[in-house]
Amino acid sequence: MKAQSRRSRLMAMATALSVAGVLALSACGASDDESSQSTKKALVISLDSAVDVMDPQQWRTPASMVTSGSLVEQVIEQGYSKTGGVQVGGTDFNEALAEKWEYSKDGKTLTITLRDDLTFADGSPLTADDVVWSYQRGLEMATAYTKVLYPMVGLTKDSFIAVDPGTVEVTSEFGTPLLDKMLAMQPFGIFSKKAGEEHATSDDPWAGEWFRENNNSSGPYTVGAFDKTTSVQLTPNAKYYDQDKIANGGVTIQFISDPSQRALLLRNGEIDLAGGLPLDQVAELSKVDGLSVVSEASNRLEYLGLNTGKAPFDDKRVRRAISLALPYQTFVDEVLYGYADPASGLVSQSMETHAADSAAAFKTDLAEAEKLLAEAGVQGFSTTLSYKQSSAVEARAAVYIQSALKDLGIDVQVKPLPDAEFTQRTVARDLEMYLNNFLAWGADPFYQMASLAGSGAGTNFTNYANPALDKLLQQGFRSMEQADRDAISAEAQALLIEEMPTIPLWNPKWTYVVRDGVTGLTKDNTEQLRLQYLSKS
Repeated sequence: MKAQSRRSRLMAMATALSVAGVLALSACGASDDESSQSTKKALVISLDSAVDVMDPQQWRTPASMVTSGSLVEQVIEQGYSKTGGVQVGGTDFNEALAEKWEYSKDGKTLTITLRDDLTFADGSPLTADDVVWSYQRGLEMATAYTKVLYPMVGLTKDSFIAVDPGTVEVTSEFGTPLLDKMLAMQPFGIFSKKAGEEHATSDDPWAGEWFRENNNSSGPYTVGAFDKTTSVQLTPNAKYYDQDKIANGGVTIQFISDPSQRALLLRNGEIDLAGGLPLDQVAELSKVDGLSVVSEASNRLEYLGLNTGKAPFDDKRVRRAISLALPYQTFVDEVLYGYADPASGLVSQSMETHAADSAAAFKTDLAEAEKLLAEAGVQGFSTTLSYKQSSAVEARAAVYIQSALKDLGIDVQVKPLPDAEFTQRTVARDLEMYLNNFLAWGADPFYQMASLAGSGAGTNFTNYANPALDKLLQQGFRSMEQADRDAISAEAQALLIEEMPTIPLWNPKWTYVVRDGVTGLTKDNTEQLRLQYLSKS
């Protein structure tokens, strides 16, 4: 057991009135249970998207992820440490719904003992049957994206048994430290089996449609009000197992698509926190009295993908040459306004097993790049660099890449694609070069490397396949000793630098702008903002 213009003014006023209305409704409808939170202040925040789905096992927007993570609790939770004003989730874990969790000596069998007297928000008991049903749902529901996670930790549909109402047994095909990381993620949160069965249909046996917009919460909040066009109001769950963990009187997430409006409302004090703001606006807001920027290192990786199935990108010398021509620090300074770290490998700097010497490979060395192209017999060529039309950051980066590669004799046509087409073509693996980003949930290095470079991985869009790398990654997944994981990861990282199918560019920082008096920003190791720890003075 291992024991966070005039038209603009009118729009801002309308949004502020909407916020006030939601909060007033909340106050009028408060129950006796909710009144225990009355001394804690409620917050109003706005992120970079609206909430479309509340089910943590289905595809959803970033704001939906923040919401769904507040409506389920896991059997175990991440440990947090404070870094620069932010509580950061790590790779140590504590009990949550579980009173204890214990592994067998070979690491293949996990026994979870639940706390006594757990309930869902409606007061119905939360038992081992709910845990087993939730885990099976994530694997078997047709619309669950989580099914791709289970093979990484050796789980199958037969892995879960309710031994008795308070005990769950989980059996894996192999021991892996990644299992704890998975079980602490929100997709492994606990659903109400009773609610699921009541709303299941023959076409939807896991009640996927019902849980998209409804819940019977096991987490710190319930949904007080929800309007797809304006906001969602989260109220403290009076049945949550640990009331002391809820540091506020509720959180309303306003859906404000225009980032300039979010910034204006923040300046005016109508919202307490904003995320997803353009970084040039973040830089300006950092100078405003009463506001501050909270920015923390992230494992999210922006990268340049190269189609290794097409010449000349099938030659690793060409790929390496391109990597040596890129202006890594310029990306950080000019494209990200300083709110990023230069990438130093597929395994991000803040991720466990990061090889400290890998950063040296990501430097600008035009002479060495020219030498490698000459060795490959390549004397210039034309290609296309694609990126998502919606990304202003990638649009700016593409211009710098185009200019840098021109110095190597490579003529780059920059091509923004509608987001749907970009996704379709990356999945089809027919783009020559493309900009994209990725985040390995759980901050696991082998998950990250396997997802971006593993043979046949669903998110490896480069056509790269290397049996030697695959073997290392499987060894890493199954290694229980940290020293072994460090050594295997270092070898895999060195191989990826030599092969360079994917060129890491930068790690964008986890960044929010908050009003003075807002504290408790918490980033879990899936990079989600955990609302229950937010507070306001």
